[in-house]
Amino acid sequence: MIVRFDDSLPILVHVIADELGEAALASGVILRDTTGRLTFFADKELPATTIEQLSTRLRSELGPYARTDRVLAGKDDFGAAEMLKDPSALVISVKAKGIGSANTHSVRLLDRRLVGADWLREPVPAAPPPPRFVFASIKGGVGRSTALCVAAAEFASRGRRVLAVDLDMEAPGIGAMLLDEGTLPEFGLVDALVENGLAPLDETFLADLVGPSALSDRRGKIDVIPAFGRRSIQNPAEVLAKIARAYAEDVRSDGSVSTILDQVRSLVDRFAKPKRYDAILVDSRAGLHETTASSILGLGADVFLFGLDERQTFQGYAALLAHLARFVRPGADLPEWLGRVTMVQGKAPRDADERGAFVEKCRKLFADVGLSVRLPQADTVVPLPAGTFKDVPWDDDDNISDEDLTLDLDEEFREPISILEDDQFRLFEPSRRSDLLSEQVYRSSFGQLLDRMNESFVNDEKGVA
Repeated sequence: MIVRFDDSLPILVHVIADELGEAALASGVILRDTTGRLTFFADKELPATTIEQLSTRLRSELGPYARTDRVLAGKDDFGAAEMLKDPSALVISVKAKGIGSANTHSVRLLDRRLVGADWLREPVPAAPPPPRFVFASIKGGVGRSTALCVAAAEFASRGRRVLAVDLDMEAPGIGAMLLDEGTLPEFGLVDALVENGLAPLDETFLADLVGPSALSDRRGKIDVIPAFGRRSIQNPAEVLAKIARAYAEDVRSDGSVSTILDQVRSLVDRFAKPKRYDAILVDSRAGLHETTASSILGLGADVFLFGLDERQTFQGYAALLAHLARFVRPGADLPEWLGRVTMVQGKAPRDADERGAFVEKCRKLFADVGLSVRLPQADTVVPLPAGTFKDVPWDDDDNISDEDLTLDLDEEFREPISILEDDQFRLFEPSRRSDLLSEQVYRSSFGQLLDRMNESFVNDEKGVA
């Protein structure tokens, strides 16, 4: 059998459990290097004969996924102590793969990556006020940026001060939607990420990073940090060169490393002052790119995951949510950040039953990846007797615990919301159709989203309940 990436980790887990036992597997740590090759570091001394024999078996069964320098080490071997104590290790569940093996094991994994390392960081706690909202999606064309613009207009009409940030440098949208040539700032997000690699951003630069939207209501305001500023528009041939450098890690003066997540969070934090703004709205890049990790994991925001009711949506979000489920330790309570994640059906049909099908698919998705609790389904339905209620038979064999019966599923699964299909918002350009940014027009389609977002302002005198 040819061993592929998805086979390698389960094979290693099976071999180590089989040869060294469950306890040794749980106390050790697995290193997966940047190529995907594996090494197991045991948290105990291993005789030379054991290392030699077990290494031979691991190399045979792992094939190209066994590290060539060493595939097994004891705790006293070179570098093992550092690996065993590395706090970045993820605790994950792996179903062992081998002859006669079907057991699932909890293991510690050090996953080294050249790109995508920010995805290995746990979601940060909820940020302090002002509230932050991230609009994310697996694919484009789902109405994500339009929804952000509508929300910004809604907040401004309520007298709120809004900052909209465009994190989608490959397919920028909200800058062009909310700004015009006269209000476009000198710089954009891509410039901020390039320049902070050379020197700290001063207040003058930050002021040149923000443009005021003409769509602001007189009672409030909408400021925008676009992906591209005036400099990029005037020098389009340099944009790709900037993007290539924007994703680079920065080395701080103390020698520590600032990833794209650190840089984005630092920038947003500098603007997120309650005396300056009442809400921060972030348009994330579509897909599972590094900047997506920055917005979903690093900002402490309420995250809205947009998608259509189609297979691509659920395949993509299965990858995202299954990864996030790895941050939930076995047996632990579900985390606080899960209550800040909402699935959003974009371009939803008017028929309530069709929208209900999307909700059930989302519920199943969260349950399948381990981010909610599914009640066991009885194999048979017990019929109600024709007599008195006290004669209803009770099946003591049902495997439903008292704890399961009293679960409040709302704590584990935040009900999805819908944005209804509306042809008026197809190819939406606010500067040309500002009449659509009237509550009487957008409320019927975007009402659920706006109501969910307004829950973050229950203690805000400017807010609406």
